[in-house]
Amino acid sequence: MAIALRFAATPPRLAAPIPPTSAPRAHGGVARAGALGGTRRGRRLAMAAADSARCRAKREGDGDGVIAGVAVHGGTGAEGEDQLSVVMKFGGSSVSSAARMKEVAGLIQAFPEERPVVVLSAMGKTTNLLLLAGEKAVGCGVTRVSEIEEWNMLRDLHIKTVDELGLPRSVIHAKLDELEQLLKGVAMMKELTLRSTDYLVSFGECMSTRVFAAYLNQIGVKARQCDAFDIGFITTDDFGNAEILEATYPAVAKRLHGDWIRDPAIPIVTGFLGKGWKSGAVTTLGRGGSDLTATTIGVEGC
Repeated sequence: MAIALRFAATPPRLAAPIPPTSAPRAHGGVARAGALGGTRRGRRLAMAAADSARCRAKREGDGDGVIAGVAVHGGTGAEGEDQLSVVMKFGGSSVSSAARMKEVAGLIQAFPEERPVVVLSAMGKTTNLLLLAGEKAVGCGVTRVSEIEEWNMLRDLHIKTVDELGLPRSVIHAKLDELEQLLKGVAMMKELTLRSTDYLVSFGECMSTRVFAAYLNQIGVKARQCDAFDIGFITTDDFGNAEILEATYPAVAKRLHGDWIRDPAIPIVTGFLGKGWKSGAVTTLGRGGSDLTATTIGVEGC
């Protein structure tokens, strides 16, 4: 699934980070507490598809089904090229192969007047494969990572994708090596905590965004890979189902806008991920996490 979210005419107001115990306040027509709780999470996701004068839905053919897109529009700003204009989110099926990544790149190129932030999920079924690989490392008597079928599938998928896109394998080797070492550690300790699981599954988005950003740069579309946990997505430490904290909004807006001003390049952001505000560890946002990443960036300015 792909979602497009239009920024408002002016960038989000920057403010000092607010601790998670802060009271709800109105912002952009939405009252937010420190964390987006279960109901609040649903409301923010629903904002992207709301039937209002400021939102419109569209559907486009996708090759193996339908891409559902939602565009949230603001006014026409006077800032011109000084600010990013739209968020485009692409799910796992949209980036499941080299061919699909080329289609997504073509879609981005088809709208040269836009200055998008692109949010990506992991390739295809990568998240499930990562979870299965972790489970086998813990409980199936594995002594070598090479014995884990899912690890081999993950490695082969990403290497094949890089090769078919005409990219050097160095684009993905560092992350694959890091993932292999993690699985070795899990197999040795015979333990996979919720915290370790979040770190494990984060490799899917971290790899897909690196591959896609490298491909865009290769075809002449200047892009910058961004890990959400490094650009200001601050969450609770509820591993597996973390909530985004209030401090995220000004932090992400300031970082993305500042990077664009210094060196204009399309941000390719990992969906689904954040950083625990106490632990500093990688967290995941649970079901619908990549959509939440996109709406957090895009609807913030509405």
